[in-house]
Amino acid sequence: MSGATGQRTRGVWCVLFLLGMLGPSADGVWAQGTAQGEIEGRAAPVARRMCLAGAHAGSLCNEDADCPGAACRDRNIVNLSVAVHYDAPAGDITTIQNMVSAGSTTLFDVTDGQTEIGQATIHNNSAGTTRADIRVYPATCTGGTQIGNACNISNDCADTPGTNDGRCGVWWMADTGSWRNSGSVHVSINYINAAGANVGQFIGHELSHLLFDVRDEYESRPGCGANTGNADCPDAAAGQTECLMDSNQSEFCWGQGNPANLTDLTGGNHDATNITEQSQCRNNRSCWEQVVWAWPNTILAPTGAPDPAAHGAAVNPTQFVVTHDTVRVVLVLDESGSMNAETPKRIERLKVAAKNFVSLAENGTELGIVSYASDAAVASGRTEVAIAPLGANRAAWNNAIDGLGPSTRTNIGAGLQKARDLITAAGGVTANTYIVLMSDGLNNEPAPQANADADLNGKIAMLLADGIPVYVTCTGSDLGLASQCSEIGTGTGGHYVDSADSARLPEAFADFHERIVAHEPVRSVTGDLAKVTPKDPVATAFVEEGAQSASFVFQWANPEAGANMVIQDPKGDYHDTQQMTMGRFLRVANPVPGDWRIFVNPRGTASPFVARAFVRNPANHLAVGVRYPSVIPQGDIAIYAYPKNMGLAVTSTEPILARVTRPDGTHDTLELFDRGRDAAGHGDDVPGDGVFTGVYKGTAQAGPYQFLVQADIKDWQVSADAHEYKQEGPTTRFVREARLSSAVDDPNVIESTPEDDRPVVVEDGWQCERYLCLILLALLVFLVLNLLWLLSCWRSRR
Repeated sequence: MSGATGQRTRGVWCVLFLLGMLGPSADGVWAQGTAQGEIEGRAAPVARRMCLAGAHAGSLCNEDADCPGAACRDRNIVNLSVAVHYDAPAGDITTIQNMVSAGSTTLFDVTDGQTEIGQATIHNNSAGTTRADIRVYPATCTGGTQIGNACNISNDCADTPGTNDGRCGVWWMADTGSWRNSGSVHVSINYINAAGANVGQFIGHELSHLLFDVRDEYESRPGCGANTGNADCPDAAAGQTECLMDSNQSEFCWGQGNPANLTDLTGGNHDATNITEQSQCRNNRSCWEQVVWAWPNTILAPTGAPDPAAHGAAVNPTQFVVTHDTVRVVLVLDESGSMNAETPKRIERLKVAAKNFVSLAENGTELGIVSYASDAAVASGRTEVAIAPLGANRAAWNNAIDGLGPSTRTNIGAGLQKARDLITAAGGVTANTYIVLMSDGLNNEPAPQANADADLNGKIAMLLADGIPVYVTCTGSDLGLASQCSEIGTGTGGHYVDSADSARLPEAFADFHERIVAHEPVRSVTGDLAKVTPKDPVATAFVEEGAQSASFVFQWANPEAGANMVIQDPKGDYHDTQQMTMGRFLRVANPVPGDWRIFVNPRGTASPFVARAFVRNPANHLAVGVRYPSVIPQGDIAIYAYPKNMGLAVTSTEPILARVTRPDGTHDTLELFDRGRDAAGHGDDVPGDGVFTGVYKGTAQAGPYQFLVQADIKDWQVSADAHEYKQEGPTTRFVREARLSSAVDDPNVIESTPEDDRPVVVEDGWQCERYLCLILLALLVFLVLNLLWLLSCWRSRR
């Protein structure tokens, strides 16, 4: 974002970076769930409690005493996004709104009036795989022999003979502690309906898992310790109403019960014998203590028993925004002077990537284009294409991309602002609105640097508040570039995939497009066209039963190369593919389940290639997240994976593997486990909860670290949870991949000369610097002169 790493750090990144330094410390944070204050500090649309005036105005607070001469805002207001993964009728939308309103009332009650839901944006028929706080699924069979059929209860879904796997919909569950880290609450509409008048407690229970990292106050399975039977909080002997995290009642447990007298609750009603999951997984903290652990600066624990009436305060009504399902995207493309670097030039790589995105997009997709350099003004020569639906003729978009020409410096904020203006002019945010951003350098405009930092910081906050995620990829050599890009993705609720090698820009853009239309990768293969034989498949991709569509993308890097791709389905039928710039693609509706084979017939010269297969199935999903967008060298990068198969959380004793690409291009492997805590420090918290965790420690190099997470699980179990509706699940194979990146950055290492301020060596044909070319030319002259001398000598001897 600027020429100085120390100057360019944004407020959001400051908090996350400091937490990043806390993450791998020796006090065992990895064995205690989230770090103290970690969730509170994540970039999220929250009006946190802060001093409203006075000398401490704007500072976080949890009571008026923190704000001398002024008041502390009386509550935290959390805005949530709800992704509805089907086209919900009006009645279902009302049901979802009522659920969220009731959940806000529950959160307000259990936090003694300190937290409520301010606005919920409901994205109906949401296609993309961007982050959502609550995901609502259709009432369809997710197990048995009728997968995809409409149902109301599990008895409507026939079992596979000899099993008890018939299941309807997705039972209540949450990715605990993973709010704004790719985690969500998951439930299908039939279970929302079935909850009836208790729906507020059900969703409040799950949101408490997500927002505060509290665990359940019962223990009927191995959690962070041995299985201890079915404990309650408070103990049944106390005769008091159980807590929200035990039986979905209206309060959190507090203090500590008396182990010598289970009916004595004067010191608190939390698990006197410390055997519930909350005790064993959270260092014997009560739920109230855990909430304050998670939000230490903005939530204050009661001095004694919680007030069942929230101290007389009233919850404010939740406001709702319901969006339609139009796919609306703006490409924000870098035209700064450094885009002239490399051979082929970065700008040429970008043109291929952007035009491929245009080719991949389906008719009806609303697409706009913005370019930026020192500004994003058309009067300065920048490109702007207003958002409009794509049809058969896409010349306007392709011509605009072809016209890109690098100049001047980098003003990412101007590009993001122009993209937001185009979205507003087109009708605003839809259920599927995204910005795709490419940059090759640090943000350095508008000058001076402090203005550039503040401007970009403000644009990120604006997009987060608007609910417009940014999918970002970056290439270039500026120190701190990877951190900048990772922070933009995290700060807007988007996604970051690095393209350290500019030849991978087309791959990143194709990946973004498929994510936007809810196609998740299942297989990717790289290689060289020179080694491909047409009769042998370059890849085989598994497509599961229930998939709504599949897509296949093949891209090569060398402009002089070419290829044709043909796809063979499991029945043996062949499917021809369509051309895009330096690539081929195919999209198939209602694909036959089984193994699909990709055949390639190369032509022209050799070239690296990537072949990828994608599948759309709302019931199957692999979300991945990184704990911190940036860490210091030698810091730990924690990666999380949340696999869902047929709507069920997947666990396995076998790890999920991630292929790691370091900044220097070398490779490594990371294993992600769901085995719970171990001496090896794999980072997992609770065994069998469907959250796979891996900690990558080989971070001596500064720069971007790319992770390709690959899950291929044949023998899996349903994630264990004592309040799961049904433990049996299907044994269908689960195959998914996901790409993401993180950054390693040393704030003490300053980029003194960003690429925008360096002379750009344009290499046309010769793969060398000018001084090397001069040396070669001198050698050539020397050889010619020697040849002439030898010829003269030969003639004189005759």
